[in-house]
Amino acid sequence: MSKSERCAGPWIHDLLTVYGVDTVFGIPGVHTIPLYDDLAESGFRHVTPRHEQCAGFMAGGYARLTGKPGVCFVITGPGVTNIITPVAQA
Repeated sequence: MSKSERCAGPWIHDLLTVYGVDTVFGIPGVHTIPLYDDLAESGFRHVTPRHEQCAGFMAGGYARLTGKPGVCFVITGPGVTNIITPVAQA
């Protein structure tokens, strides 16, 4: 399959790689399926917490410790509302 025929997930993985991302945090859900479809092939380390808020705090701590971007994959709706506090703190 050519790159032009792929879903959005691999394109986003390519962009994150350009920015030096090597670790992502998040919980798979219906809205993030394209991000998780090719995650194994992307080479990213994935950390799955029990709650989106934990993912946000983990990504914030990771960014502070490593100097790299802290990235979270969250679903719309409750996933976004659960991650608001760590995003505001960051």
